[in-house]
Amino acid sequence: MSYVVRPWALRDLKDVMRLIREGATFHKALDQVKTTPEALREDGFGTDPKFGCLVAEVPPDQRSKDDVPFSLPLTLVSPGHTIVGYQFHYFRYCTWTGRIIFGEDLYVMPEFRGKGIGTSLLSQVAKLMLAHGCKQFRFMSANWNHPATALYEKLGAVDVTARDNWVIWHIEGQAVQEMAQQATQ
Repeated sequence: MSYVVRPWALRDLKDVMRLIREGATFHKALDQVKTTPEALREDGFGTDPKFGCLVAEVPPDQRSKDDVPFSLPLTLVSPGHTIVGYQFHYFRYCTWTGRIIFGEDLYVMPEFRGKGIGTSLLSQVAKLMLAHGCKQFRFMSANWNHPATALYEKLGAVDVTARDNWVIWHIEGQAVQEMAQQATQ
């Protein structure tokens, strides 16, 4: 199987949105996807991009099959895709180690898994890290996704939840509103 990993282009927006929805469906969390193509366009291609995205693309003769993954509604997919995976990332700073890259998502369509595409996407992130002087690549993974965790361990990733007892937290919605109201002027 041949494929290329490259930075995404505006023409890839529809495919990346499709893959985001497929990945969310895989995680049984499609209802949590609030991102829109317009937001991706503005935040990924505006004057101050908020993230980077790499895509994996196969030649047209190796495009995806006609089956619809994860029982997505037919309006969300069309048969025969050549963009079969993606990886979102953005630069951050760690007070302890300096520059880092945070990986938001890595997703490869099921029929293309096990062919080195996920590893290639992550390897390209490693090149970005070195080019930008980053010290770490941080990301999250569902603890039940054993094939993914096996890949990450194979690549040398460390589960800091187990090793360092760190827990990831987030605040959203009404809680953010309430916190903002409590802020002193």
